[in-house]
Amino acid sequence: MPLRQALNGIRVLDLTSNLPGPLASQILGDFGADVIKIESPQGDNVRYYPPFIDSESIIFLLLNRNKRSISINLKSKEGLNLFYELVKTCDVVLEGFRPGTTKRMKIDFDTLKHLKQNIIYCSLIGYHSQDTRSGHDLNYVGSAGILDITGPKEVPTPIGVPIADIGGGSLPTVISILAAILQRKEKAQHVTVHMTEQLIPWLSVVASTYLVGLGEPQREEHILSGYNAYYRLYSTKDNRFVSFAPLEAKFWNNFCIAIRREDLIGKQFDSDVCDVELPKIFLQKTQLEWTSWFADNDVPGAPVMTLSEALAVNSRIQVLDHPTAGQVPLIASPFLNQDINIQIRPPPSLGEHTKEILTEIGHLKDYERLKFQGVIRDQM
Repeated sequence: MPLRQALNGIRVLDLTSNLPGPLASQILGDFGADVIKIESPQGDNVRYYPPFIDSESIIFLLLNRNKRSISINLKSKEGLNLFYELVKTCDVVLEGFRPGTTKRMKIDFDTLKHLKQNIIYCSLIGYHSQDTRSGHDLNYVGSAGILDITGPKEVPTPIGVPIADIGGGSLPTVISILAAILQRKEKAQHVTVHMTEQLIPWLSVVASTYLVGLGEPQREEHILSGYNAYYRLYSTKDNRFVSFAPLEAKFWNNFCIAIRREDLIGKQFDSDVCDVELPKIFLQKTQLEWTSWFADNDVPGAPVMTLSEALAVNSRIQVLDHPTAGQVPLIASPFLNQDINIQIRPPPSLGEHTKEILTEIGHLKDYERLKFQGVIRDQM
């Protein structure tokens, strides 16, 4: 069975917005799940984030393919009842509200498990289950101890990509839901993904010194800091950069022999020597020349690519026909790059599938009335 069909027959109700939850449900949709995006009448906040293609947020488009959208006012009694009807048809509910919010909204696990006996309910939260603070990626990375070991000695440095949202949120959410599906029984399951907690395993290497009593890792000093001569970025002849990482002695020796600097063998950890010699060495070739040289001499090194270069080399751009935005370039799923002729559902407009989904649960007769009363919203 192609991976695109791995979750055929699984229905996911996605109550999340912004980045972590929508990316997780998009991956589930890529695997064939029927993902229904439950949106308020105002829609996912990301729909209004620039930049835009025509009137569509490209960030929203990048996070919401292979989904259907239904817009329901869950604050209304009839809207809540419609949601309950949908829950009876689904396998998974994914929510990303602050702790306590779903209980106030009457869409918490204890409520929904009585509607669907073997429901899988996944909560995606920033901190722990009793912590109601608001937060975003930068806050979670800081709380997980990652920012404090990133950057120069003078000041911690933001990382530049949302690793808490994706590495601590989206991917653990997908893993947790897939595991719950695999062990699914008659009993309902509630799994909670704490983004800050999920980042702690990312510290496995740098936390080693602390865990054996050798002190906390320091910026510019720990093994992955990027400031050790044998694990660093170097400027090249053409003012580009290469990453250089011969951690093992055999690779360091390959480097020294290939550049005819056998005098550096055994001096991999001698910063007094390497901090002077290596910058001069790397200025002797262009980035492209070093890239070929690394491959030819079995030395761990690679170019520091621009975004456009990385996307081109890794063939991750997929152009999709969108009904309002036209030709839209999206980052393709890395999980499905071996599948051919993959059918992709364009990211939905707000409420695009409201009428369709109401028909599926037997409420088409109520459509016009519910729309007039503001209980639902369809595509504008």
